[in-house]
Amino acid sequence: MCLQFLIPLSRTDPGIQIRGEEVHLLSDEIKETSTPVGVEQGEYYLRYLRERGLIRKVKGTKACVTGPFTLAGYLDRKNLMTCGASKPNVVRALARVLSRSCKRLSDLGFDLVNIDEPFLSVILGRTVLFKYDEQFVAETLNMVIEEVSCLSAIHVCGKVTPLVKTVLLRSEADIVDHEFAASPSNLVVYDRADLERAGKFLAYGCVSSSNSRVETVEEISASLRNALGMFGPRIIVKPDCGFAGMLELPDAYHIVLRKLRNMVAASRIVMKANV
Repeated sequence: MCLQFLIPLSRTDPGIQIRGEEVHLLSDEIKETSTPVGVEQGEYYLRYLRERGLIRKVKGTKACVTGPFTLAGYLDRKNLMTCGASKPNVVRALARVLSRSCKRLSDLGFDLVNIDEPFLSVILGRTVLFKYDEQFVAETLNMVIEEVSCLSAIHVCGKVTPLVKTVLLRSEADIVDHEFAASPSNLVVYDRADLERAGKFLAYGCVSSSNSRVETVEEISASLRNALGMFGPRIIVKPDCGFAGMLELPDAYHIVLRKLRNMVAASRIVMKANV
């Protein structure tokens, strides 16, 4: 999710050096590109659907973009306190680069641009790391989505801290996106009033993306009914996160399909009961 954007960026910026899976920053400045980076997969996906007449059968399309803090955290990542995310100029430059990528994906016709920021759960812990403040983080995230004309979301996995909540509610994103199946403690972070005051929707992860056990339709339905009771109708049904953590399992593909089928079946049952 990081190399997808950093590899094409390194081709125009000699200050970004890639050695295998590691990426090193040779300067505190990043040369910004005038063209969007990391969007080739999105372009291919929409072209594939349109060329085969499938676009009409798809109710919505989502493009995932790795956020500036997570990308910066991948630069010189072996030392947390001196990694790229510790340098505000680097983070802001990446935000401007990613803004062009997000605009491109939005202009292509995606219905939702999702900013993946797992590193925010590290930066926004008990305190804000790197002497940043909440305003800096929120403004940087807003830079990434400022030219997006479709819906926008920010995904932070793991435990949602009070600082993560505060920053995301202050952001311009339409949707806040979290894990709830693997992190049930997140259920007490937001309430219905928080979402309504901020005008946000909550993307509700209701099946684990790391546990190979397939949740039953009944289990997922119960989870969704509980979420409706707590947050009201402003929820979007989804898995916790991406399923890359299951890649090593021999039957990963079929496990994921079963999870998704059960999730869809449960959401239809709950939706029908609440119409």
